[in-house]
Amino acid sequence: MSFIKFCTLALIATSSLTACSSHNQANSNAKTSISQIEDSNSFLSTLKPSSAEAIIGQVTGITSQDRNQQKVTIVAQDGKSYTASISKANFGQQNAYQMQKLAMGDYIEVEGDIEVTDEQSKPDGEHQLTVHAMPYVLRKIIVADHQVDCVGVAPQSCLLTKPADQVDSQVDWQYRYSGIEGFDYEPDYEYTLLIKNTAVARPPADASSVQSKLIQVIEKKRTQP
Repeated sequence: MSFIKFCTLALIATSSLTACSSHNQANSNAKTSISQIEDSNSFLSTLKPSSAEAIIGQVTGITSQDRNQQKVTIVAQDGKSYTASISKANFGQQNAYQMQKLAMGDYIEVEGDIEVTDEQSKPDGEHQLTVHAMPYVLRKIIVADHQVDCVGVAPQSCLLTKPADQVDSQVDWQYRYSGIEGFDYEPDYEYTLLIKNTAVARPPADASSVQSKLIQVIEKKRTQP
């Protein structure tokens, strides 16, 4: 075998090993990311607040909810539990557009006023949080394996989705009239996704008031042979 041919083969083998190593590392990172998302506490600890005043937590209970206000329980990164009052009236004119209807299991970033009450009966007191801003909501959703005909601005096909934490409940599938940035849908597959919902300050009349972006495909499973 000539020296040049030997070197060429060696380079090919080295490149292949490097590519395999990179591929395995990428797969390892993906598995770690998915594992973290499935473990709420681990995933919560990876989120970084956008300011020193911000609180990041997970919605663990919903006491009341309507179009303009809601009261929920949030467990924050430091383990503290907050009863959060979220109302357009408290958001003010500047942040009123950030109001989003929350679901169990959502991860949210909020800013607001904290009041600690009932300190005598409980060592840490009860933390009441009046929210003034909610820049985004992270949500795990299930995407059905088929689309349905629907009518938005014009006839179209809609994805069917529901919050992942409610997949086994009697909650109906919801029509999604707007897309999810970065998500490529394939029929006959059911997806579990982590998406970031960000409210839009001044959406066009025919557009959604919430912009959704894909953060992670947690699971993709085929439902049809």
